Amino acid sequence: MPYAVTLRLDAEAAAPIEAMWRALADAGLHEDSLALGYPPHVTLTIHPDGVDAERIGAAMARCAASWDAIDLRIAGFGIFAAPVPVLYLAPVVTSTLLMRHQALAEALSDLPGDPHYRPGAWVPHITLAKGGPATEAGWMGQAFGYLAPLWSGLRPGRADRLELVHFRPVAVLRSLVIRPGLAAPSTSV
Repeated sequence: MPYAVTLRLDAEAAAPIEAMWRALADAGLHEDSLALGYPPHVTLTIHPDGVDAERIGAAMARCAASWDAIDLRIAGFGIFAAPVPVLYLAPVVTSTLLMRHQALAEALSDLPGDPHYRPGAWVPHITLAKGGPATEAGWMGQAFGYLAPLWSGLRPGRADRLELVHFRPVAVLRSLVIRPGLAAPSTSV
């Protein structure tokens, strides 16, 4: 089971995303995001099983000590096409988000990690659905049909926790509250 470091969204931002997960599950299109039992989040890094979880946790704590919560707005939907289709929500990419990702990547640079989560390759996202029925013809169109009416419910929110999780099943190993701060205006990149 691999490890991930995530920025967890606050309850206000998470609620409409969870409604999207429920809509996909109720339509029989995808249940995994809801069944996973872990709230909406942006994954910053993924590391293989066997890495030193204490080392990851210590790096997280050093980073989080100087961080304020991050304001997030959703820009739109996105799709990772291969090898297994992934439908996701795309947060607006800000300099703050990129700097946080870079800082954590540098703090963990000596550990093996998923190359898709390295600076220069990372695409911030909040997964809505992947695999399973998503590989069936017409699935994406059906999913958008259920999700489009829920788009207006999305609202700006904050990522206010940095968490280390071991997954499938998800076990939160460390959860750090990121101080509220004054949330300086973020610049889109």
